[in-house]
Amino acid sequence: MLDLVDRDVQAAGRHLSLRMPRDLEALFTEEAFAHDEFVPYWAELWPSALVLADLLPTELTGRLRVLEIGAGLGVPSLCAALAGHDVTAADWAPDSVDLLRDNAVRNGATLRAQRWSWVDDPAPLAPPFDVVLAADVLYEHRNVAPILTALPRLLAPGGHALVADPGRLPTPEFLEGAARAWSVQSVPHDGPATVGVHRLTRP
Repeated sequence: MLDLVDRDVQAAGRHLSLRMPRDLEALFTEEAFAHDEFVPYWAELWPSALVLADLLPTELTGRLRVLEIGAGLGVPSLCAALAGHDVTAADWAPDSVDLLRDNAVRNGATLRAQRWSWVDDPAPLAPPFDVVLAADVLYEHRNVAPILTALPRLLAPGGHALVADPGRLPTPEFLEGAARAWSVQSVPHDGPATVGVHRLTRP
């Protein structure tokens, strides 16, 4: 059973009522880490997620198919869904998916939350998507290659990815790899200067 607290969150000009774990460290167990080095990063509300959510009103126009990978608490997904987009939120932690479904109901958002890892076949997500969102997913070097491999399989022609990151150590490796196949642009924002947002589009 998760020890949960309710938190009011402001994002993308919206008020969200977010139920979330009280303490990330309390979710860490040696058994879970022994299985694929699992760490419950999903349970933290990271600044990158808030920065990315705040950019969505200007970055998402029309009605788009949107996918968030490594969604965690899914604040960008919730904001995109409330803005009327067709949203899928994916995370490999079952607790994340269950809680995201609950938070969608609590906030009146319609979205699909699915268990999926970027090392899995993307077919169950029903790609392609117009936009892929990712907030603070570059916390380990082992994530870089799978994400770069997955993105072309997830995006529709003419689509783009928005990756928000607080300068994790693997970020330069990711951006260097992305630049070989994508046009990579820095997206200005009004959030913390420690967070960078990168738009990846096909050249």
